[in-house]
Amino acid sequence: MEEILKVRDLRLYYRTLRGTVRAVDSISFHLYKAETLAIVGESGCGKTSTAIAIMRLLPRNIDVYEGEIILDGVNTMQMDDERFRKEISWRKISMVFQGAMNSLNPVIKVGFQVAEPLLIHAKMDRNKALSKARELLELVGLPAFVADRYPHELSGGMKQRVVIAMALALNPSIVILDEPTSALDVITQANIMNLLKKLKKESSLSYILITHDLALSSELADKIAVMYGGKIVEYGTSEQIYLNAKHPYSQKLLASIPTLRTDKKLEFIPGAPPDLISPPPGCRFHPRCPYVMPICKEKEPSFQKIEENRYVACFL
Repeated sequence: MEEILKVRDLRLYYRTLRGTVRAVDSISFHLYKAETLAIVGESGCGKTSTAIAIMRLLPRNIDVYEGEIILDGVNTMQMDDERFRKEISWRKISMVFQGAMNSLNPVIKVGFQVAEPLLIHAKMDRNKALSKARELLELVGLPAFVADRYPHELSGGMKQRVVIAMALALNPSIVILDEPTSALDVITQANIMNLLKKLKKESSLSYILITHDLALSSELADKIAVMYGGKIVEYGTSEQIYLNAKHPYSQKLLASIPTLRTDKKLEFIPGAPPDLISPPPGCRFHPRCPYVMPICKEKEPSFQKIEENRYVACFL
């Protein structure tokens, strides 16, 4: 399979009044063409920060932003902002943001909002861009007349489809989906997931799916990266993670999810996620780990390959 994205030793730290927040702390992963990578973990573990680091949508209080993001053989970290905006942003990588349906402008018709990336980035004329916007809306399963509607006239699921259409406007090869079905009912969630699968199959799209919903990631993901405290603690195929998780955190996450076909006692993870301003020494999960050993409190485990496409950061 063709590798289209490789992230190596990516770090993103924020400056705050309390100190430096190590939101993304030396993570590495890769993505192949027409593959979905799900980044899963608790709220505040650095999933969305990973996405904004790749998209370079950085806030002002950045303290450290370094590493390698290699897209189609080119290290985008060596590009200046203007070149990145013209060559990469929305053309090769686009993003559907969390709560995206609330990001539509309430006083502008939907068609123009979908056409906006085409007007700005592709320099299309207005009529051609609006015609393309109607095609994009039909691609995501909406009738063309939706282009003449305002956002308040659409349901939540329709708005989500509109935002997905905007992300596809410039034919990117990678789409980052940050909680794409949050705040939607179960039936609408299923429809959006089916749409994403259809688009992936028809257009050979690659997805980076950011979610804390493990049931959702099992539906779409080929590979899974489990994130905890700014670090990836386990990485593997969805079958490897779901059927035989190796890291204690991954095991606890899966044990907390009810299943339809088996009668199991649900578990919870004691304690709270680490403070990323002053994370615990050694393994960041050791204060909550049921298998903690003395070495876990002193030394940080390396991210080791244990089998093909399988990496774990644990001393067990």
